[in-house]
Amino acid sequence: MIYNFKTPNKAEKLIFKALKKALEEDKLRLYIDYGKINRPTSPVYDPWENLLPILTPSLIGLLLILSANIIIGLSFIVLMLMIYSSYLKKYFYHRIIERAKRYITYDYDNCEKMWKFGGIVLVKADNKNIGCVSPEGDWKEFIVRNFADLMVDNTNTQTSNEEHQEDKSISA
Repeated sequence: MIYNFKTPNKAEKLIFKALKKALEEDKLRLYIDYGKINRPTSPVYDPWENLLPILTPSLIGLLLILSANIIIGLSFIVLMLMIYSSYLKKYFYHRIIERAKRYITYDYDNCEKMWKFGGIVLVKADNKNIGCVSPEGDWKEFIVRNFADLMVDNTNTQTSNEEHQEDKSISA
């Protein structure tokens, strides 16, 4: 997939900063469609997370079959696959959520790319009935509607505070 993105304007940058701040302050939750996100065309896909947990026990099991006997080798493979499906799969699910969150919050272009790819759901933390699903929904409108209070440009505020303090020191 080829994505052509334009340079974000100031309003889009403020919306993106509000998205980052809402995620950092846990006012916004990020949910993913694991089947959609965890595939080779996804920007956050890691093939080793899918290959190694299955390949390693299978190869060790085959070595056990050849060196010991069939019962031990097959028992090892079955045991390791049960451990993978009950414990490791949850661990990898949380890793891909964190990787998607880091990818989305890295910069505006990554956020747009991931949103157009799909498989992302943004949900308000305090009301799980309010959300936005990618790629059909408009994440910018969702952020503006629900997190407008976080869309504050801190650079202008800091400079005006510094100017105000300078005025005080001059008048004193």
